[in-house]
Amino acid sequence: MCYGYDVVKRLDAAGEPVRGERTVNSAQAEVVRRVFRDFAVGISPRTIARRLNNEGIPGPDSTLWTDSTLRGHAKRGTGFLNNELYIGRLVWNRQRYVKDPATGKRVSRINPPGAWIVTEVPELRIIDDTLWQAAKARQQSLATEYATVITAVRDSFAARAAERAANPLNATHRPRSLLSGLLVCGCCGGPFALRGQDRYGCSTHIMTGTCANSRTIRRDALEERVLIGLKDRLMAPEAAAEAIRAYVEETNRRNHTRRADGETERRELDKIARTIKELVTQVEDGGGSRAVMARLRELEAREDEINARLAQAPADIPDIHPNVADIYVRKVARLAEALSHTDERDEAADAIRSLIEKITLTPGPKRGQIDAVLYGDLAAILEWTAQNANTPGLGGSGVSVSVVAGAGFEPATFRL
Repeated sequence: MCYGYDVVKRLDAAGEPVRGERTVNSAQAEVVRRVFRDFAVGISPRTIARRLNNEGIPGPDSTLWTDSTLRGHAKRGTGFLNNELYIGRLVWNRQRYVKDPATGKRVSRINPPGAWIVTEVPELRIIDDTLWQAAKARQQSLATEYATVITAVRDSFAARAAERAANPLNATHRPRSLLSGLLVCGCCGGPFALRGQDRYGCSTHIMTGTCANSRTIRRDALEERVLIGLKDRLMAPEAAAEAIRAYVEETNRRNHTRRADGETERRELDKIARTIKELVTQVEDGGGSRAVMARLRELEAREDEINARLAQAPADIPDIHPNVADIYVRKVARLAEALSHTDERDEAADAIRSLIEKITLTPGPKRGQIDAVLYGDLAAILEWTAQNANTPGLGGSGVSVSVVAGAGFEPATFRL
């Protein structure tokens, strides 16, 4: 059921529900006409979507309006501006869905026009032919104006498809940029993503206009700030050494306490087992009494309690090597440099991404200023430090280190 219509619920003569009937929703129909009028006179779908959201008009399925909702895909007949039901034509079998053998994903394919099933439903018309043709003329004008851009985008998609075909695993998992997926808007909590001209911007602000964060930042400028921040703050030897030292001491202290408690309970279990054996022997020798049987039940209950507690205890965690802070400092010292070397760039980028939990971007007090706060996960840092610590190459140290992430530690946080 598309926007602008309601389902008709009624029963036939046999008392069965009639399916597939719909009627025009007058309030939504007026929004449809407004969208077509605005687009026909030159207002962009993005601006139209923002205005509708600012006025509190619910979109399809009560979601926010976006430019893609309105623009759709002309050849596929999707989106507001391509829905022929608005001129009283119901089109079925326009496209089919198949599974892409390369990716296993379900993708749509356009059927030939001869396979389409078109039914005239004039009672469902919302806009007249004049307004429809005006919108189509505007679409054609934009297609002609941006033909070069459209061709470039299609070529880019074709190149990516070729890359995925040549190396599907790498192309699927490699981020578009160093910070892809790590940037968060400090105003709305939505993602900051790459937009035109290689700049990051709040996707919510751009797509729906419901976030006030209109600031953007160049990708290279933000990446430089992040690398400097990592090197001077998160990777600073004194800060790293102090944070990791405290983590190591606390983790090892918990390990020792847990092991001591476990050893105490195992000794108690041995003592209980010996006492039970003695009492059972006493009963077999004819010396049993109610007091002996009560004591046996008491010891067995205590034995079950300790065994249950030991069974639920976490697996033993190796102690963290006390030199892990020095290893960390040596490893991170090469990351920024490694990004400039082709043969090490991907490994260094993956290592840097593993150190960052998220980066929030918020408008600053000055015009065009963006404040950035980086959150680093100390447990992830330690795991990365330990990974391949005893092998040569990027960050190799020659020292074998065992690290297991613990709980109860706040992330490292600093402004960029």
